[in-house]
Amino acid sequence: MLNVPHKFDPANLNHLSSPERVALLDVDRTLSLTRAREGERALDAGCGVGVFTIPLAGLVGRSGHVFAVDVEPAMVEACRARVEEAGLTNVTVTRSGENSFPLPDAAVDLVFACHLLHELLDPPAFFAEVRRVLKPEGRVVVVEWEKVETGGAGPPVKHRLTPEEARAVLAGGGLKVTEVHSVTWANYFLSAVFYPRAAGLSFEAGPREDR
Repeated sequence: MLNVPHKFDPANLNHLSSPERVALLDVDRTLSLTRAREGERALDAGCGVGVFTIPLAGLVGRSGHVFAVDVEPAMVEACRARVEEAGLTNVTVTRSGENSFPLPDAAVDLVFACHLLHELLDPPAFFAEVRRVLKPEGRVVVVEWEKVETGGAGPPVKHRLTPEEARAVLAGGGLKVTEVHSVTWANYFLSAVFYPRAAGLSFEAGPREDR
């Protein structure tokens, strides 16, 4: 590991949906970068209170489905309540293990993990499970905090990962990063695919700014 994992305290779950924190994420821009589309099946890994779950369900539509999972019971309950309040029928909210998801093999087109990479205790085990549930042509999207002070939102700076460190963690899990974007000054976005598909890519992905 390149960093010491830092776990979010579920006692602070209300902070996850605060307007100040959500503004730092730019949910619309982030989800547009995932290229999630109608009919896809997506896993929101470490869904928290569902900040991304709800709009992601809108992108995949009624013919698609979002599986929202979290290891913390309080997060699962909060996310499920938001899904029910929104009247969504294309979302399943379930508790999971950190390295075990209640899904069959090759079940999803997209695995979305926001602010999860820096919390992982065993990244290779996590990504082995991600690979199991992801379709062969599927993609993995990671959003992480920039390694700068963000006014009390997010983990301590010393526990954060630079984009280069995040890329290395993904590589250790068998993934090749294909896109890197700055979402806001406080967060960045990585999209990746598993080898051997990545081995056939004809370009070297580097930082991209689409602002």
